[in-house]
Amino acid sequence: MSHAKIGWAQFTDAAIKKVSDEKKNVVFLLWGKFAQEKQSLIDETKHFVLKAAHPSPLSAYNGFLGCHHFSKTNEFLTRNGIDPIDWSL
Repeated sequence: MSHAKIGWAQFTDAAIKKVSDEKKNVVFLLWGKFAQEKQSLIDETKHFVLKAAHPSPLSAYNGFLGCHHFSKTNEFLTRNGIDPIDWSL
């Protein structure tokens, strides 16, 4: 939230909207309340949206751990003829 009042929300809104409008088959991982508020900017007929609690240590056990977003992302990408992401370090 340290950047909330200096235009960060306007920038992220514009970036999300642009990607949603101009790309296809993007996976949007909306982790946490503030990210989930951006869902209305995404055309869900063209993209895949996954939502969970924020992965911070304070909230990870409230729905992030065990959500399988990484494997769900790769399943979606593969189904749509896109190379899966190598999530390993």
